[in-house]
Amino acid sequence: MVLARHKSSLGSTFLNRRFTGISLSAPANESESSEQLRGALGLNLLYDPSEPLIDFIFVHGLRGGSRKTWSKSADPAHFWPKQWLPTEPRLKNVRIFSYGYNSDWGEKQGSAATIHDFGQALLGDIHNTLCFSKDALKNPLVLIGHSMGGVVLKKVVLLARQDPLYHHVAARIHSLFFLATPHRGADSAQLLSNMLKIALPIGSKAYVDGLMPNSDAIQVINDGFRHAYQGIQLWSFFETVPTSLGLIVEKNSAILDLPEERVQLLNADHRNVCKFDDPSDSNYCTLRNAFISTVDSIESTWYSSKKVDHQQQMRSLAIYFGISHSPDDDLANILDSQMEGSGRWLIEDPNFLGWRSGLEAHPKLFWLTGNPATGKSTLAGHIVRHLEQMNGDCASFFFKHHTAGRSTISDMLCSLAWQMASLNTEIRRSLLAMMNEDVTLDRTDERSLWRSIFVSRIFRVHLRQPLFWVIDSIDESTRPTSFFPLLAKIDAQFPLLVFVTSRPSLALERALAHDQIPLYNEIITHDRSLGDIALYVKARAHIFTCESDCAREKLVERILEKSNGNFLWATLVVRELEGAMSEQRVQDILESVPEEINELYARIFKQLMVSPKEAKMVATILRWIVCASRPLTVEELKEALRLEINEVLPQLEKTVSSICGNLVNVDLQRRVCLAHQTVAEYLYQDGPSEISIRRNEAHSQLAKVCLDYMQGDELKVPRHRRGSAITKQRKRSAFSEYAIKHFSDHVARAISSRDSLLMDLYNFLRSTSLVWLELVVTAQDLSPLTVTAKNLKLYLERRMRYQAPIGQHICHISEWANDLVHLVAQYGKAMIASPSTVSHLIPPICPKSSSIYQAFYDFYPRGLRLVGLSQEQWDERLCCLDFSGVQALSVTSRDNKYALGMSNGFLSIYNESSFQEQLKLNHGEPVRQLAFGNTSLYIASAGRKRISLWNTSSSIQMWTVDLTALPLAIEFNEDDTVLMAATRANSLGFWAVDSGRELEMSQFSDINEEDQSEYHYNRPPICVRFASSLNLLGVAYRQRPISFWDLGESSFVGQYHKTGAVYPEPLIHDFIFNPNPDICLCAVTYEADVVVFDPFTQHTIADYKTQASSLAASPDGSILATGSGDGVIKIFDFETLKLLYQINSNQQDIRAMSFNSNNQRLLDLRGSQFSIWEPSILAYRSPGRDDSSLNISESLNEIPEAVSNTMTDEDLTITAVTTHHDPKYIFCGRENGTIAIYSSNTGSEIQSICGHNLGMAILRLQWNESENVLLAVDISGGYSAQRIVKQEHGDFQHHVVLQKVAIQAQQIMLSPRADKILISTVNDNELWDLEGVLLTKEAVTELHPHRLWIQHPADTDKILLVINQQIRNCEWATLQQCSGPLPIHLHDAATTMLPRLSAEATASGRSLNIYHPADRSRGLAPSMKVFPTQNIGSGADIVQPVASFDDVAKDVKCIIGTHKSLLIYLSQQGWLCSINIDDISPEKFYTRHFFIPLQWHSNIDQLAMCVTNKGCIVLAVKNEIAVFHNGLNFEERVGCKGTMGSARASMRSVMKRGTSEPARSSVPVVAGAH
Repeated sequence: MVLARHKSSLGSTFLNRRFTGISLSAPANESESSEQLRGALGLNLLYDPSEPLIDFIFVHGLRGGSRKTWSKSADPAHFWPKQWLPTEPRLKNVRIFSYGYNSDWGEKQGSAATIHDFGQALLGDIHNTLCFSKDALKNPLVLIGHSMGGVVLKKVVLLARQDPLYHHVAARIHSLFFLATPHRGADSAQLLSNMLKIALPIGSKAYVDGLMPNSDAIQVINDGFRHAYQGIQLWSFFETVPTSLGLIVEKNSAILDLPEERVQLLNADHRNVCKFDDPSDSNYCTLRNAFISTVDSIESTWYSSKKVDHQQQMRSLAIYFGISHSPDDDLANILDSQMEGSGRWLIEDPNFLGWRSGLEAHPKLFWLTGNPATGKSTLAGHIVRHLEQMNGDCASFFFKHHTAGRSTISDMLCSLAWQMASLNTEIRRSLLAMMNEDVTLDRTDERSLWRSIFVSRIFRVHLRQPLFWVIDSIDESTRPTSFFPLLAKIDAQFPLLVFVTSRPSLALERALAHDQIPLYNEIITHDRSLGDIALYVKARAHIFTCESDCAREKLVERILEKSNGNFLWATLVVRELEGAMSEQRVQDILESVPEEINELYARIFKQLMVSPKEAKMVATILRWIVCASRPLTVEELKEALRLEINEVLPQLEKTVSSICGNLVNVDLQRRVCLAHQTVAEYLYQDGPSEISIRRNEAHSQLAKVCLDYMQGDELKVPRHRRGSAITKQRKRSAFSEYAIKHFSDHVARAISSRDSLLMDLYNFLRSTSLVWLELVVTAQDLSPLTVTAKNLKLYLERRMRYQAPIGQHICHISEWANDLVHLVAQYGKAMIASPSTVSHLIPPICPKSSSIYQAFYDFYPRGLRLVGLSQEQWDERLCCLDFSGVQALSVTSRDNKYALGMSNGFLSIYNESSFQEQLKLNHGEPVRQLAFGNTSLYIASAGRKRISLWNTSSSIQMWTVDLTALPLAIEFNEDDTVLMAATRANSLGFWAVDSGRELEMSQFSDINEEDQSEYHYNRPPICVRFASSLNLLGVAYRQRPISFWDLGESSFVGQYHKTGAVYPEPLIHDFIFNPNPDICLCAVTYEADVVVFDPFTQHTIADYKTQASSLAASPDGSILATGSGDGVIKIFDFETLKLLYQINSNQQDIRAMSFNSNNQRLLDLRGSQFSIWEPSILAYRSPGRDDSSLNISESLNEIPEAVSNTMTDEDLTITAVTTHHDPKYIFCGRENGTIAIYSSNTGSEIQSICGHNLGMAILRLQWNESENVLLAVDISGGYSAQRIVKQEHGDFQHHVVLQKVAIQAQQIMLSPRADKILISTVNDNELWDLEGVLLTKEAVTELHPHRLWIQHPADTDKILLVINQQIRNCEWATLQQCSGPLPIHLHDAATTMLPRLSAEATASGRSLNIYHPADRSRGLAPSMKVFPTQNIGSGADIVQPVASFDDVAKDVKCIIGTHKSLLIYLSQQGWLCSINIDDISPEKFYTRHFFIPLQWHSNIDQLAMCVTNKGCIVLAVKNEIAVFHNGLNFEERVGCKGTMGSARASMRSVMKRGTSEPARSSVPVVAGAH
């Protein structure tokens, strides 16, 4: 036995040594773990990029391993698929796997595994591992096999083609790479097989036999592969260096000889064709280049459509985030002037390398500081390029002082979010979902943006790779210190690394120290800067005029010596030296150039002032460059110069730099920029008088140029133009976009006392402002309108210093500012959806006293005309929901959602945009407290006895806990991991959000501040508030001071006593914390005043005498709102309690208030109503701007604006409308049961007629033309019929024919001859005549909650019953069926219990539309289908729809009726739309006509609308009717998806020239959504 073991050892050693050439690695090093060296079995992920688009899988061969095969040595750095490929820029989006399987022929036991088995195992792993998401199913596969691994890959292809289960894998395979693969077998395999048979301890291996030349396995695979490889790129690489056994795989065996196969050699033996010394190895380069070629091929074919989708998504997000220019442009301009090798000192810095590694031992913030003009931006650009070259995910932002879109922290956050969306698929999906959910962004509030974009979305995405932010010149932002408190709150586990540059700043140092942010701080020293300057100067030195290289070197040394480490100084001097034609001139320049940068500027400008004409041109150019809101392009600057000084400079891009003494340059995007920010600083402070810039004077001149342009011919159109939109009238100059978007920036900063500017502004608003408005909206960005409103307001406030705010011109400008704010708030989405509506559909629906209405309501001939509404002013209340019989007890808001806690135990969540209920949750008891998490994913509700936590995405109650005392306040902590509650029993509880597990329970109490003892006070607290960002709890007891507790330590902090008060303290009604932790203040309302104080020092900050019962603070902390018991809302500046705005209302008792997330809307609860307000003052408020050109001290507006909102008498609310056959008259039923006749021409009441009992709201009216009978049905089930006849003198004669009280009916309708009334109840159907005699009664045999009776469209003697997805044809006389029930397909769901239906027939009677809304409780989507009436009662077996508009149904708010062949409906977004259901085209579309403001139809439960036979649309608005004339004349066709297909997206106006009648369009129209 001993001898046998010794023989075994010898045999094994011999085989290992003899066949090293066909092993995939050198013999194992005994000091290493063989398992680690070989690599794990199965599919191993080596690199997972942020946006994986392609999958590479590496498969080893005989006796290889998932790591061993691809590594030159045991050093991990040699594992090139993992270490080298991920750093290749062109492979950035390639996900890399390595596959391991047991092919160790040296194992003692035998193996029956075959190549087929290996292929099947790999295919199974690909299916199970790489096909877990929709994206993964689309990613192409590139498979790389070495030696036998290539044969395994061919088997994978065959199996995937043959088995339907794996067809999706076969479809994904794009390329196969064969590295020395023995396609025809290998002689060495024959030898190895023989040796294994005689080596007693080592069993035979079936897979080795399969590699022998001409083996059955090889032949079967090759024969099948020849027919299966079509569509797959093939790459074959063969070995050229023999081993001791010769070539392991001969060239003829390594090549398939198939068409389009790509063949290349590798200068290596069999083992080393997949092992390389370093990334410069020629064999590695050959293979890498082939990989890159494959990736290029994939991108040009597979991903062409995906690229288009990606670009469209990024364009949509750019509009959403307000990205005006690509961040890549800034980077490209910086890198364009960078020298190779510059910044190397920073890249090699140990601290930088530690920061870049992202390891826990190193800080995540790197702060680089340097003096002005020392190359900080260039270094930042170099860092970006360095990180990108390593395939790092890097987002960058380069601040630019006073430049629109590049000067605020909010600008930076939006840009970084947009770039992250481009880099990462999951982040892009999350932000697109945010955009599609209509989450409104407040782009002026960085805290709001941080919470809604980053905390709520981006930081919840699992990142596969570290994310880098490079932020340059943060000190040039308006409020640089506001960024660091946000940064300090990032979870340490989130892999974000931030690189920041700035000038040395004590304020930034203090901010970083205050927030305790660990960081590396490097300084650009003189020596470091000098090294980079030397590279630049030496690179340009060959241009210098010098006699010898020695003289040139000395000149370089002198430049470096005089530069004093200032890169800009060196750049300007080098440019001047480049123009010197003699050595003496070179010396003169160098001698005369001062060493200080400001002295150098003075010298340059002195040279430019020689010619007065040239000086004027230079001054004009510099004024535009320095004062423009953003950098102007060459074309824009050319046009600005032509407009201002009538100079045309055709070669400006080539000459502008020399004209301005090299202080100006043109970047890669052809934008004209200053060489450095210090040039602007010099011109503002020290520039010579001829070209120095006086800010207000300069802005006045720029404002005049912009306004003159916008009143010129280019923006003028015929007042009654027809046809296409304004924006398509003519081509406009390059200056147009800038003037349109930024003119008001200059107005706000101009000299406000000048009357000439006032007149220019007035004339513009009176003439071409509507064209300007449409052009702004066409760009799909409404922010310029809001900015213009703010700027106009600021301009007028500053002017008040010089002139009283009276007079026609000032009032008109002020009204326009107000109009713009309300246009954005109330019509913004409509204008974006259809910019052409601005000119002819928006002015007519504006309040009559608004400037836009008065100037442009008749802009379009025979255009939209609105009558009936008495509203003269803009309504600050956007929406009012009335809950009859129920009260809303609590309100809160987050993102795009409002949540209400109801007295009936339900929690309702509403969409912020449409005001429609999205979710209804049953808490089970009156909901007195609500709290959203820091995202709107979670919401907590509390009643008297329990707290519940809900997931708003899934509608699932996550947990509930019972309480022993009433909770007074609930709130989440900052990262949504803990829910806190404070109760009337002085207890404070903490629960884990994920499980509901109680974490802690503690007590608080009133405190005797003198001795810090508990104050024995028997009454419970009356008000409790959390401030999780301050870690504070505030508690108020009746007539006691407010006590503050530390949430972390449950310890007493202090008490606030009202100034000058003695015990007992005044009664507290409400108190709140300022939600902005940077504004550490509280507000409290007593019986007669509101007080703001500091909770830590307990010092009073401000006091205002007013009565208030409730308080609310805007999320940014700038605004405090109070609500009083008499219904008055007052809006204050939080910190000063300066009254800014007041809304007077006659409704009492404001119980609760809240702001929405973007600080623009105020929500309140009063009586049974929930109101949403959007006061214009909130749009004007924005964080303070660091702009010295705005002299805020000039603003003297101390008088707050007050508006009145008159609440209507609810009893007079119109609840039902129908039209008389004469379209001039409308019947209206009211909440109090009365009925009146209105004129459609004026919208006013003409005559009252007989109504129902007072207090019984009219629900439905039906008019019968043939018999002049009006049927009215009220809320109690009572109904009446009265005959109404118009007299010759104009009045209506009326008398009641029948009036009865019925049981609760599902439906009551009048027969066509007005001789019968059908009453349908749950249990029976009754038919009565108008004398009150029961004609017939039949019991309902099929109980169904939603039956629908409808008049037969073509037969007055027939009536149709729709029930259980069937339609039944019945006789009016008996209600008996004329024929058997006909099945109709209304919904794909396998249910007959559909929601309440509505049915409308066209005037021709040819088509019947049946619609049912969604039923969330049963998961039923809405449906709308059109059926032909000719098949009803014709003996057909089934009635098939001729068209399905289910996609449109999702957006239907209410079906209004039919007009001729048109089905008229109102969309969720407020568009009046129609579908021609008699003539449905193959390319289905719907038509948008005009927009109706959402506040007029916010409550769908009280929506009353109808259409007259002349096409006028009637809508009940409170106690009035709005009548829209000529609205159907305007058509904009939008394609829709459906069973009949759809065309590609576009829109088309179809107005005829010379008439306001709609024209027929033969052009297919399409895909869009309203």
